[in-house]
This record gives sequence, C-alpha cells and structure tokens, in this order.
Amino acid sequence: MEPKTFNFLVPSDAGTRQVTSLLFNGLTKIDPFTGGVLPDLAKSWEVSEDGLSYTFHLREVNWSDGTPFTADDVIMSFEAIFARDPDGEPHPETGLKPFRYPSRYISQYTIAGEPIQFEKVDDHTVVFRTAEVYAPFLNDIGFVEIMPKHVLGEAFADGTLLNQWTTRTAISRPHEIVGTGPFRIRRFQPAERLILEPNPHYWRFDSKGQRLPYLDFMVFSFVKEANAQVVLFATGQTDSAGVPVTDLVWVQDRAERYDFTVHDRGPDTGITFFWFNQHPGRRPDGRPFVAPHKLEWFTNRDFRRAVMHAFDRQGIIDGVYFGRAEKLHSIISPGNVRWYNPDVVKHQYDPSKALELLKANGFVMRGDRLFDADDNPVEFDLLLYDGSQRASAMATTLSENLRAIGIRMGISMADFGSVLRRTGDTFDYEMSFIGWTGGGDPSGGKALYLSSGRYHVWHPSQESPATEWEARIDEVIRQSDREMDVEARVALIGEMQAIFSEELPLIYTVVPNTYFGIKNHWRNVEIPPVGSPLWNIDEIWTPQDED
Repeated sequence: MEPKTFNFLVPSDAGTRQVTSLLFNGLTKIDPFTGGVLPDLAKSWEVSEDGLSYTFHLREVNWSDGTPFTADDVIMSFEAIFARDPDGEPHPETGLKPFRYPSRYISQYTIAGEPIQFEKVDDHTVVFRTAEVYAPFLNDIGFVEIMPKHVLGEAFADGTLLNQWTTRTAISRPHEIVGTGPFRIRRFQPAERLILEPNPHYWRFDSKGQRLPYLDFMVFSFVKEANAQVVLFATGQTDSAGVPVTDLVWVQDRAERYDFTVHDRGPDTGITFFWFNQHPGRRPDGRPFVAPHKLEWFTNRDFRRAVMHAFDRQGIIDGVYFGRAEKLHSIISPGNVRWYNPDVVKHQYDPSKALELLKANGFVMRGDRLFDADDNPVEFDLLLYDGSQRASAMATTLSENLRAIGIRMGISMADFGSVLRRTGDTFDYEMSFIGWTGGGDPSGGKALYLSSGRYHVWHPSQESPATEWEARIDEVIRQSDREMDVEARVALIGEMQAIFSEELPLIYTVVPNTYFGIKNHWRNVEIPPVGSPLWNIDEIWTPQDED
C-alpha cells in the first residue's frame, strides 16, 4: 500500500507505517517474539522508586544527513504533541486553547488527566514524568517516531508542521526527509514504486564492524489491484509479499518452482469493523450530523445487536476466506493471544433473533421493508474507502443480509483521506468501516477505547462519557494503566472486551489467518507471530553470488 505521509502526526494507514518504521526510530521498541520492551534510540533507562519518573540515556548517533541526534529532537517531538494553537479560541470552561497539531498521541500520553512531563537533562539524557504510575509507559513511549529539530523546528514554531514531509516532499526532495532508521528515501514515484537506500549514518553495526543494513536497495512496488502484487511475487518478480488467504493455494503451488516459502502467521492481530455515527452534535449551519430518527436507531443497543445477528459472517469465512478465518467477537483479535478474552458475548447469525429485537423496539415489517415506530423506512448509507476488496466483500454481504430483514443499506465510496475527514472531522456520514492494527499491549488502542479518544469512532473526543458503559471502560483503562501486575491487567482488559461485546458500538467482522511469502535465498529471516514480518530487515542478506 502506497504511503500517504511521512509525518507521524498526520493520520495514516498500515502501509504508511510499514514504510516509516524503516526511516525512523522511537525511544523504545517491542520484541515481536516476547512482547518485551527493547532499547532503540534510548540505549538504557532507569525508573524512579515511586514509578513516576523515567530517565532515558540516548544513543550518540547521527541523523541520515549527518547531523547529531540529541535530546532536543526528543523534546521537540513530544512538545509537538501537546502544543496549543496560539490563535485558537480558548475553551469556555478550561480556558485552554485547542491543540495545534491534533493527533491520537494526545490521549495516549495523557495520564490521570495530565499530559506527561518531559525535560532535557543534557544532550543525551531526557526525563519523563507521569502524574501517577503508568504500567505500559515503556511500551507506549516508543510509539513516537522522533523528528529532527534542525529540519522541522521552524515548521513546529510557525504552525506548519502538519504540512511537512508530504508525499510531494518525497517526490521532489527525498533527502529532506531525515531519519535515524536503517533506510532513507532515494526515489518516490507515486503509483509505481518507492526506492529506499541505506542510511549512510545508521548506528547499527554487525559483529565484524560492518554498518547495517546489508541491503543495497529496498523497493516497494505499488499496484492498483492487490492481486497484482501477489502475482508478481508468485511468479518470481519480487522477493516478498503478504499472501491473502484467498490466494494461498495457487501461490503455494508455485513455491518450489520459484524457490520461496509461505509462512503461516496465524490469526491477524488487527481487526476490522463497521460502526454507526452516534455523534449527537450539529454542523456549523445548525443541522444535526445525523438525522434525529436515525440517531435514535444508532444509539439503540438492540438495533445494533439486530444488525449483528443479521450479519452472516460464516458465509464470509466460507465464501471469501475458504475457511481460513474466524469470527471476531471482541475489540481485541484472537491473534493477540495474551490479551484476548474468549469468553465475551458472541452474537451469532440469527435473522429471526434480529427481527425479534427490532419488533420489541417498535419496528414493523411491511412487505419486504422495515419501518420504525414513526413510520420511517429503515435505510442508511455506508461510507467505504475505495480500493479494499476485503472491505467491499464484507460490505456487500452485510448489505444483502440486512435486505433480508427489511433494511436498505447503500454503499458509497471515497478515497481514504476523505473517509478520515468525514468520520473524524465533519461527521458527514451515517455508517463506516475501518481496520485497526493490533498486537502486543492494548495500551496502544486507547485512542479507540477511551471516550475522550480521537478515534473513539462512533462518538469521538467526548468531554465526558456519553454513557455509563463508556464511563466504566474509561475507569477500567485507568485501573489497567495503574496496575503493575500483568495478570491483573489482563483481567481488566478482559472486562473491557466484555463490555464492548455486550454494548456493540462496533459491528465486528472476521479475522483471517495471515501469510507471508519470501524467497528462500534470503538469510537471517525470522518471521514473528505479530508485527512486521521483516522486523529485522537491517540484518537480512543474501549471498553475493546469487541473483
């Protein structure tokens, strides 16, 4: 998938994050095999006895343009998250001006209602402080891709930071995108390819003193159809690719001829879901975001349960994924084994149950159409981002299933950026669909889970919880954040999942198994169960005498 931006503050997708992870580093990173926290730009750290202060000792390394990396870069990166807009209107109650660069990281790094504090001790030491004990701090602090102050400091100061490091930058001035990761951008040709070359100042070396990475180039080829990428790999024209379940059999048939291996990584750790717009607010012209009678439907738990019961997900598993998938019942994937709660409410396919719930709430069938108690026909539109066959297949199935109980669901397509704007800013939609990456500690999902979260998609950025159950989830997350015992945290996250499955703000889909193919001549390949399959790309090599 083609990257949309190279700026971590700008909302992005999985394809973007795959690329930026090769260009930038955080202070810490996660071991994809154990889930433990590893050093990254921070070579070591100490935690105070009270658990409220973290002192990070930074590596003495250079950016890809040769400029030394220092604590100033770390401080600016976190200051950008919490910067206030000097020209914004103060909040009538708090007196605080709006954030200058809104992002998911604001809620991520707000602990006990207080933003984390940070300060420079010297050029290679920074201290972070939290308002109360925060168990996943070392895990979470690595989410931020540290930015170079010498390149972006001026944009940060004048308010144009979100306009920096766009795809246009990568096209015309690729070396202005400066990172500490193993690669830098050599050439970006939209709709064709992205070529990365080794960062000449990368800080990792092998045991013989050779600077990593070993690769001379890394090329991402972009294709309009997802199948084309798989065809290129399965015919020996590319070295690696994710292999969708739908293509697994025919791709494996070519493994011996083209000398590659397809690795089964188990259930996807990410999830996908539909949701209804439950935002009760109004547009600037006074019109409601959602028609009042539809908002009444969408905020009715029984209505959402009826939709869930009408959704034939087993048909998708059998017809689309050939049995290599499972139903999703929780806000956390079964692929995230340590944190998944298998004992949540499971809403199975049962159209009769769906109609029973609807009729108990005043809905009636007339012929083949469903009407509410005020005689409004039950119909709404699904906003879907263009280019995802997986999303389109599930949307088509849901539309057909709902028609069987008298509900009409139209499907409208838009580009990914438009979907993000309409679902997160203008709220000009009725229903939508998205994927949420996962794996590892669920603390990374707080922007979705918390009522105040920017990606609490059905009603984001609530000033206070709109419902009792959302308030309880907020409290469960706070308890989990303070709990240092991992098993106790697992139990709390299990309770969170149970509430989400009971209340159903999300219409869950299915979780397919994931597969990754790579040519056999590559060495040092270790495919983990979660995270990037090429997590150690800087250590991968192939014998020089092989093509």
